[in-house]
Amino acid sequence: MPLIKLRGVTVDFPFTPYPCQEDYMSKVIECLQNKVNGVLESPTGTGKTLCLLCSALGWREHFKDTISARKIAERMGGAELFPDRPMSSWGTAATDGDTPTYYTDIPKIIYASRTHSQLTQVINELKNTSYRPKICVLGSREQLCINQEVLRHESNHIKVHMCRAKVSSRSCLFYNNVDEKSTDKEIMNSILDVEDLVKTGKKQRVCPYYLSRTLKQHADVIFMPYNYLLDPKSRRAHNIELKGAVVIFDEAHNVEKMCEESTSFDLTPYDLISAIEAADRLLREQASDITQLNNLTEILMDLESSINGFEMPTNNQGITKPGSFIYELFQTAHVNFDTKTAVVEAMEQITGYLAGRPGVFLNTSGLQKVADIIQVRSCVCLYFIGNVLSYWCFSPGFSMQELLRQEVRSIILTSGTLSPLSSFTCEMQIPFPVSLENPHVIQRDQIFVSIIEKGPDGVQLSTAFDRRFVPENMSSMGNTLVNLVRVVPHGLLVFFPSYPVMDKTLEFWRANGHADRIEHVKPMFVEPRGKSTFTEVIDGYYDKVNDPNSSGGSFFAVCRGKASEGLDFADTYGRGVVITGLPFPPRMDPRVVLKMQYLDEIKGSTLYLSGQEWYRQQASRAVNQAIGRVIRHREDYGAIFLCDHRFKGTEARNQLPLWVRPYVKIYDSFGTMVRDVAHFFRTVQKTVSPFHVYVFLYHGPVFTLKRADLIVQVCKNFCDQIFWLIFPFSHWFLTPQASRLSTLSLQHDKRLDDESRGGKRKIKVVQERKTVASSTAKTGKAFMMELRRCLSHENFKLIMEALQSYKTTDDLSNLLANVAEPLIQDHNTHCLLRGLYQFIRPHHKKEFDERCLELTGEGCGYKQEHSLSREEREALRQNTGNISLVNIYEFFSVNVIREVQKPQTSIKEGLSCSSLLSDIKQAIGAEKTRQMFLALQAYKTSNNYEQMVSTVVSLLTERDEDIALLER
Repeated sequence: MPLIKLRGVTVDFPFTPYPCQEDYMSKVIECLQNKVNGVLESPTGTGKTLCLLCSALGWREHFKDTISARKIAERMGGAELFPDRPMSSWGTAATDGDTPTYYTDIPKIIYASRTHSQLTQVINELKNTSYRPKICVLGSREQLCINQEVLRHESNHIKVHMCRAKVSSRSCLFYNNVDEKSTDKEIMNSILDVEDLVKTGKKQRVCPYYLSRTLKQHADVIFMPYNYLLDPKSRRAHNIELKGAVVIFDEAHNVEKMCEESTSFDLTPYDLISAIEAADRLLREQASDITQLNNLTEILMDLESSINGFEMPTNNQGITKPGSFIYELFQTAHVNFDTKTAVVEAMEQITGYLAGRPGVFLNTSGLQKVADIIQVRSCVCLYFIGNVLSYWCFSPGFSMQELLRQEVRSIILTSGTLSPLSSFTCEMQIPFPVSLENPHVIQRDQIFVSIIEKGPDGVQLSTAFDRRFVPENMSSMGNTLVNLVRVVPHGLLVFFPSYPVMDKTLEFWRANGHADRIEHVKPMFVEPRGKSTFTEVIDGYYDKVNDPNSSGGSFFAVCRGKASEGLDFADTYGRGVVITGLPFPPRMDPRVVLKMQYLDEIKGSTLYLSGQEWYRQQASRAVNQAIGRVIRHREDYGAIFLCDHRFKGTEARNQLPLWVRPYVKIYDSFGTMVRDVAHFFRTVQKTVSPFHVYVFLYHGPVFTLKRADLIVQVCKNFCDQIFWLIFPFSHWFLTPQASRLSTLSLQHDKRLDDESRGGKRKIKVVQERKTVASSTAKTGKAFMMELRRCLSHENFKLIMEALQSYKTTDDLSNLLANVAEPLIQDHNTHCLLRGLYQFIRPHHKKEFDERCLELTGEGCGYKQEHSLSREEREALRQNTGNISLVNIYEFFSVNVIREVQKPQTSIKEGLSCSSLLSDIKQAIGAEKTRQMFLALQAYKTSNNYEQMVSTVVSLLTERDEDIALLER
């Protein structure tokens, strides 16, 4: 794996990073080195998670190394341990200014994401790196408990109290094994996600919940959902130590909402009634066993009376109080700072008592909620409507500031969608000295972005409050969709501002024929509101898109819904996304109204947004999140349609993600847009498309099934070269001779993942952009066509003129000055620069090769004989002896078979070299056969695989009928 030096820190990365990945990792390291916070946006598909893990763990190892250097220096008394590596080169990260550091001071990394399923993906990415830190993942009893007696209860509160009771009495077998198993080296050094923990727990008969808590004490990296960090109660329950830790929030676009919700609640009449019933029942049955039970019932009834005592205004707008009013409210029920601890303990006793009674079930969730509420800190707003008490936090910075008070080293917030960044950092109310908005790794021909002001009938498109349900407007939007489903291939996503808008619009389309016309091209699937049926609907959509007899499907969803948040619509599942309007929050919702009022009140004295600014930013962020469903990796492509005239505004466009903004085009004519997007898909489908390559595993002497793993490893070691070899003739690689297939997936980062399907194994290679791949194998006219296809007209013309000038002036410096600029800006076109090597005169070959190595990091495979003139090469050819079968077989046996397996049987059972040589001579002639042999011989001494492959491929692919020889 490549080692990259960033800000003095060596990072072990699985492949050569793109510039945007290096930028991202540098920013992470900058945060950690300087003990500051950072907010980093990097689009989905740019390898954000991998970069985050490698840079953070690389810095942590560097930190540890510098401590080792200081200790060694102290022991050596100033002398150098290694003469060629002075201690000063180990870095100074461990000094942390003037504060001495020790191994115990090495910061833990707390890695938080929204859900455990997302954390599982992160842990799988960690397994793809060379780093092997000690890790643990925290979860709830509901996820990790394997005690069937506890699991049979539906209420999570009951499970908690039953678990605690069994632990305190040591009556849980699984818990009793924790101390023994937690020191098991295999478990301590394993990288386990939540599912792995449960499997290990069942296998080893040890409690996964308490095992994870024990592993946490020795872990270098602790994974958890981010509500565990933001919710003070959860943080205390899991005993999360934050001092000196690095805190990372991945998928942080939801952190703002989670910060507010973690300190907010709604207390309903049902909650209070169920709490009173629980206390009252126990008062009647077991009063003597519970302290303060009489007082507790009275407290709950007084609280209920106080809430019911408010007179609601006739306009049904409710009553608003400042957050601190909750103390006055609880004081009326005789709960204050002096009594709250005893009250909470009494409530815990009741819940625990009821949980331990066999055969008795009583809802204690209301009692638990009241206990949690009593322990909350003052926040922003108290709101009464009907008999519901709502306690809402409108300052997400409240939770972030609490983390800073715990003396964390750094807080890093990162996601694929944080734009608009300025408003996001304002809401957090903590300093972010380091920030980044990364571009995408895709090329400009992989994305199409249009603002559609008017539908095909000329009606202005809008989902503004006064226009959204106007029949003329809904009809125009329907006609727009009817046209888009015809030009967008495979899967099309359509996002509405809200469920009511989607429901009303679809009802109109069904009544007026628009839905039938859409269904005729792409069957419609609609996002359900309930979670239970969502999986069924989304699976139906996926199946329809995958159906070879179908033209795809259309999926209708809402911004901020499930489909816009966590689902991956990569490749054919999301070739286009339609945003039907700006999804502003519901303007009359009490929570929205009060949030805007709160922001307006504090605007004058802080850096907060105004209420109206926040309102607009919420719409922009929801749009950006929905847009992010398409273009999920480097080889993906898709179109974005913003169907609302308000997107034309400068402010709305400026709130789009940085990677989208350069490609936005405003269309006044619907017909022009349809023409352009149709051309876009025709072009991009020729440029970027996946393909399959099959590599046989013979039962003969060379490739045996039991050696498949070794073959895979050889492929991994030479995957770059293998890629160039297989590209031009991939579709010929499946032959009847193949008795077994091995499956691999070669991603853009050149890593191979082993998978099996249906008992057979094959090699699946996800195509590099043709800009990179095909130009390597093409020469002459074919190369020129590739050059024309991959470059703009201006750049192609510039290079043609430069080559013509070189032909007449023989000035290599002038040629390089003209061709380098358009070909080195993008690493995808570096191979085009090297492809010009074929047009360079022999006396310039060496210099051109050196300049390519300098400019692109890779040479052209120069050899001394390349500097020979045609006459000199002909003389060499005449002096070269006959090619012997022994020489050919020696090459295959030494250079190929030894990489896989030494032949154990007769050559007759494997490749027939004599027959192969005879057929090659007959097909391409003696001269070209000699050239091939020279290339093979040169490879034996130079080990330049790519140069050898380039020569052999060019000789055996000039005619289609010769492809079989290359296969042999």
